[in-house]
Amino acid sequence: MPNVAEALPVLSPLLALALGALVVLLLDLLLPARQAYPWWFLVAAAAVVVAGGYLPGLWRLRPAPAFGGALVLDRLALATAAVILVAALATVLLSVHRGEEDVSGYLALVLWAAMGMAVLAAAGNLITVFLGLELLSLALYVLVAFKPGSRVAWEAALKYFFLGSAAAGFLLFGFALMYGASGSLDLAAIGQYARTGNITVLYRVGIGLAVVGYAFKLALAPFHTWAPDAYQGAPTPVTAFMSVGTKAAAFAALTRFLIAAVPPGAAPAYLLPLTVLALLSMLVGALGAIRQTHMKRLMAYSGISHAGYLFMGLAGLEPYGVAAGIFYLVAYLAANTAGFAAMLYLERLGEDGDDLAAYAGLFHRRPALAAAMTLALAGLAGIPPTGGLPGKLFLAVAAARAQAWSLLVMLMVTTGISAYAYFRIVASMMRQVETAPRRVTAGVPAAGGLAPDTGPLALPPGVVRWVTGLVLVASVLGVLVTGVFPSLILDLAVRMLP
Repeated sequence: MPNVAEALPVLSPLLALALGALVVLLLDLLLPARQAYPWWFLVAAAAVVVAGGYLPGLWRLRPAPAFGGALVLDRLALATAAVILVAALATVLLSVHRGEEDVSGYLALVLWAAMGMAVLAAAGNLITVFLGLELLSLALYVLVAFKPGSRVAWEAALKYFFLGSAAAGFLLFGFALMYGASGSLDLAAIGQYARTGNITVLYRVGIGLAVVGYAFKLALAPFHTWAPDAYQGAPTPVTAFMSVGTKAAAFAALTRFLIAAVPPGAAPAYLLPLTVLALLSMLVGALGAIRQTHMKRLMAYSGISHAGYLFMGLAGLEPYGVAAGIFYLVAYLAANTAGFAAMLYLERLGEDGDDLAAYAGLFHRRPALAAAMTLALAGLAGIPPTGGLPGKLFLAVAAARAQAWSLLVMLMVTTGISAYAYFRIVASMMRQVETAPRRVTAGVPAAGGLAPDTGPLALPPGVVRWVTGLVLVASVLGVLVTGVFPSLILDLAVRMLP
């Protein structure tokens, strides 16, 4: 029987998130909405900060796996959890403009989604993998629909739910076949089976089906069709959260899965299907971003191509590649959050941040905001002095060490295509325009039929803009720090794995 007392240090970050979500809901029951409103955000932010406060201690202690190895909070899980918690904190802060009385449920779902992502990243058992995946998925299905009066959001959530359910079915069927072949659900025991060399056809089929489920969460083409609709329909902070959090959690989970499940010396053959998916994702994402007129859909296709780049870190299943992937996630977190924060800040100024036409002439109207958006786009494109450049270089080195030359060539080709998609926005911001952008006021739907986020409990506009600006400045600094001092993060990541 598992010793719960010994497992408490491992569970402490997860318990902080769960308890924070429950306290938020309890405040909703005990206090009138107007009194409880600021406390909802304070408690949610505090829960994320407390959960993050446990990570340095766990990093030093390196606690033993809990519950018979079902939960492994090693340094890979801790580094991934740090990325997820930063994304969750940014989401909470960027959501202070929401003025509806259902904010308590919204914030609780954000915390539960972060908890599910952390569980998925630390899962050492196939059942725990599915538990974390469903916890984050169910929370995100509802969060995507948290757009009052928006049929676009409801439609996106429904599509996301149906496709996510199908992907979960593939994952479960694959796990069942692997269990039948290896006789165990633990990744450590599955790794021992893979090293025996007596691999059955059912085991190989199980790995293939499981990869489909992971590819869906990473939004790898052709399992990416949910992403553009979900990104556009969801509230902007939720879009920012799931664009980074799901990738980080799925990357860590896929890393554990492949290291355990792939037989020694057989990585090229077993990773060939994922290599094809990565190549296709880079191309589909880069080409799809060119023709978008909505920022959220453009960021969705950008995320698809970045998911393909991220796989380059797993091409050789070696520690350096995984460390390069962690660095890239940190750089992507900073650039992506900066982009979405700039979009939200523009919306707080009364313009439609999702409409590319609203960015025309922005350098002349709001030079500081335009500069922040330019740095965010440069980070996504991999232009110095942002973290995107060293991130792609580290991934390129990992691919070269694994002799994955096709991935390396596609990285160079699609980086140029993506740069065109990003910098046509920069060119639009620098162009002088005579007509003012369309203003979005309360009660008037924005582009795509999305009503602006307003409500009876909204904080003063000045406070909302100040908090949004704080997140924007912090994320822009992250873009620059990862670009100017990349060795600080990479050296830490390289020491992460044996």
